[in-house]
Amino acid sequence: MGEESTLSTDTTFNRELEPGVISNEMLTKAIMEQGHKGEAGRLAQLSQLHLETVTVIRLEFQNILKIDHLWVMKNLEVLSLSFNKIDKIENLSRLPKLKELNLSFNYIEKIENLDKLENLRILSLYGNRISRIENIDNLERLVIFSAGRNNINTLEGLERLRFLKELRSLNLAENPIAQDASKPLRLYLATLLPQLKYYEYILVRPIERDAGKDLFQRELIDILEHERIEIIERTNAAKERDDEVRLSKSFVEHLNGHQLFDSLFEGDSEGEALLSIGSEAMDLKDDYRNEAYVFTQSIYKMGLEQQEKRQAEIELYSRCITDERKKAQLMGQKIISNFLQSFNNLHVLAKEIVVGLRGRDLNSKTYNAETEKLLDELNLCKSGFNSLFEDTWHTLMGIEMQLFERTEEGNSTFENTIKEMTNEFIELAQAQFVLLREAEINFSDALVDTVQQFVTFKAAAGQAEKLPEVLKESLDDKDVISNMAAGMRDQHMQLIDAREDKLITRSRNWVKELCDDLQNSEIIRNRAKVLEITYFLDQHRQTFMSALDEVASKLEV
Repeated sequence: MGEESTLSTDTTFNRELEPGVISNEMLTKAIMEQGHKGEAGRLAQLSQLHLETVTVIRLEFQNILKIDHLWVMKNLEVLSLSFNKIDKIENLSRLPKLKELNLSFNYIEKIENLDKLENLRILSLYGNRISRIENIDNLERLVIFSAGRNNINTLEGLERLRFLKELRSLNLAENPIAQDASKPLRLYLATLLPQLKYYEYILVRPIERDAGKDLFQRELIDILEHERIEIIERTNAAKERDDEVRLSKSFVEHLNGHQLFDSLFEGDSEGEALLSIGSEAMDLKDDYRNEAYVFTQSIYKMGLEQQEKRQAEIELYSRCITDERKKAQLMGQKIISNFLQSFNNLHVLAKEIVVGLRGRDLNSKTYNAETEKLLDELNLCKSGFNSLFEDTWHTLMGIEMQLFERTEEGNSTFENTIKEMTNEFIELAQAQFVLLREAEINFSDALVDTVQQFVTFKAAAGQAEKLPEVLKESLDDKDVISNMAAGMRDQHMQLIDAREDKLITRSRNWVKELCDDLQNSEIIRNRAKVLEITYFLDQHRQTFMSALDEVASKLEV
C-alpha cells in the first residue's frame, strides 16, 4: 500500500520544475492568476496588492518542499498546497482564519501542528504517507476530513474523531485498515461516530450503524469508558478558556482570585525566610492575602463592568455607521437607477441616429437638410450623455464624500468616547493598585516588627540555636531583618507595578488598535467605492461611445 501511495504521488509531479520555495513573488503571481479576473483584476492593477487582504490562494504543482512564508497572509481562509513535495505540516499557526486546507498528494508522514487552526472546516490529506490518525481532536469545527490513500494501519486514534462534533464527511479509503474484511471500516465508523453522515461520500444508513453496534460492541464500551472522564476534563478546560478570554478582553485576567497575591511569594527566598518563624508571621500573610483579594476583586469586577460599557458603545457606534451606509447606499441606488434609465434611452437613440446616417456622405463640407437634422440630433444626444455622465459622477461622489466625512466625524467622536471610558477604568484600577501597595508596605512593616520580636524573645530565653538559620545573623546585625524585608517588598512591588503596567498598556493599545482599524477600514472602503463608481461610469461611457464607432472616423464625435 505504501509503495502504491508513493508511486502514485511521485508520478503526479512535474519533474522539470526546480524545488519550490514559497516567496512573495510566488504568492503575488498565484493571486493575480487565480483570484483577480475581470473587474477584480482591473482594480488589483490600479491599486497595490496587499497580501494580508487575500483570503484564497492555491499553490499547486510548484514542487514546494516546505510550508513557509504564509504568515504574511493573516486573513487567509482557503489554502491549497496539493501536488507538491511537502513532508511536514508546519508554520500554519499564524493563519487563525483558515477554513479550508488542502495538502493532498504530498509526502506528509504525520498529522501535527494544526491545533491553532480553530476555524478549520475542511481538511484534505489525501494521498500522503500518514500511518495513523492523531493530533486532530482539537479541530472542533471540522466538517469534512479526507485522509484516504495513506498508510494508516491502525484503528487506534479514530476514536479521537468523536470529539469533532461537527464532522459530517469522512474518507479513509485506500488505507491498510480499509482492507481488513473481518473488521469492516465503514461499519466501525458508522457506530463509532454518530455525528457522521457520509463515509467515502456515501450516506451512512441506520442499518449500518446497527450492524456496527453488534460487531464492535466491546470496543465501543471500552471507548465510552475512557471517554467519560476526558469529556468532563474538556468541559472544564473549555469553561476556563472561555473565562480567560472574557477576562482578557476586560484586561483583568488572573485578577479574579488570589493569582496576583500568590505570585508575589513565588521564588521569594527572603519572604520565605521571614515567614519561617511560624504562625504569627503566617497570620500576617493571611491578613494581607485577604486584604489584597478585596482590591483585586474590585479591579476584576470593574473590568467586567467597564468592558460591558465599552462593548455597548461599540455596538451603538456600529449601528450608527451601518445606518449611515445604508442611507448612502439607497441614495446611490436611486441615482444609478435614474442614470441607467436615461442612459438606455440615450444609447438607443444614438444607435438609431447612427443607423439613419449609414450610407450618407459624411465627408462633404455641406449636408442636405435630413443629414443636418440627424447630425444635430446626434450632437444633442452626445451632449445629453455628457451632462448625464457628469451629473451622475458628481452626485455619486458627493454622496460618498458626505458618507466619508460623516464616518470620519463619527470615528473621531467614538475615539474620544472610548478613550474617556478606558481612562476612567485605568484611573479606578490605579486607585486599587495604590491600596494594594499600601497593604504591602503595612504587611512588610508589621512582619519586620513581628520577626524582630520573635528573634529577641528567643535570644532572651536562651533559645537562639532554635532560630531559623537565615535569622541567626540578625543577632549580630540588627539591619538583617530590615534588609530582608526591604528585598521582599521591592520584589513584591515590582510584580504589582508590572501587573498595573500590563493593564494600562493593554487597555491603551486596545483603544489605539481599535481606532486605527476603524480609520483604515473606512479608507479602504472609500477607495474601493470611488473605484467602483469610476469604473461603472467609464464602462457606460465606453458602451455609449462604441455606438458611435461607425461615424466617429468621419465626424468629430
